[in-house]
Amino acid sequence: MANAGLHIPKGCTQNVFLTISGKIGKTTDVAGNAYEMSEREFLGLPQSNVTTSTAWTPTSEFAGHLLSKVLSEVDAKGTKLRLIALDNFSVEVDANYLEKYGTILAVSKNGVRLTIRDFGPVFVMFPRDSFKEQLDTPAATSYLVWQLCGIEVE
Repeated sequence: MANAGLHIPKGCTQNVFLTISGKIGKTTDVAGNAYEMSEREFLGLPQSNVTTSTAWTPTSEFAGHLLSKVLSEVDAKGTKLRLIALDNFSVEVDANYLEKYGTILAVSKNGVRLTIRDFGPVFVMFPRDSFKEQLDTPAATSYLVWQLCGIEVE
């Protein structure tokens, strides 16, 4: 995110890999009640994989970190999440819904790091193909946020 001309949406922080704010118990920015997670810290979390297709990708192996683990790192206390993307898209979702399906915050697809031009640097991903009835719906598809830069915990 070194592109100085890039607009940073509310809920995200310039030059920060992932900003988590709101009802959290652990912060790095007390004034903003946010945890600004560096790329190094994020990549140091235990890895999980999801193999699935999406409306935009063929069946692929996505690797990243469990959303539940990322939220526990900041002692998240809310039940609603607002997922915020670099393109200013955002969606509100129940945290338990995403955690139920083992949602990951993917940073690679088929072993290749995701870039801003290719769904990255973070792509919210769950095993859509394994739970087609529940997850292959327009509402669930809207939760597959790419270019994720912020999570607001409500």
